[in-house]
Amino acid sequence: MLEILFLIGAVGAIGLRAQQRGTARTPFVAAALAGWGVLLLASVAGLGMVGLILRWLWIGGVYLYLIRFTHGGAKVEDRWQCPDCRLFNDAETLVCLCGYQHPGAPAEARSQSVRDT
Repeated sequence: MLEILFLIGAVGAIGLRAQQRGTARTPFVAAALAGWGVLLLASVAGLGMVGLILRWLWIGGVYLYLIRFTHGGAKVEDRWQCPDCRLFNDAETLVCLCGYQHPGAPAEARSQSVRDT
């Protein structure tokens, strides 16, 4: 039961990070859940603790792929600090976790907000 709660939190973080980067979150959430489900079935078939480790490595791998290799197209000059919550964001993150939109973001990227969804 606890693993399901962690899975919901991890998939939510993947979806939120994809939205912040200006990419579609559905493919990343679907890939994370599908891989987790396949590895869960493999665990039931006899992998045991190795299956548990592989499931969470898969979730971490999807998140790391999202951070490292995806770009939503819109980007600001450099790493920036949110004036509301003082959180540092990378150049591809146009919307802070608190919902503040970077003022230098392109107009098409500024139309979506974390607070609106």
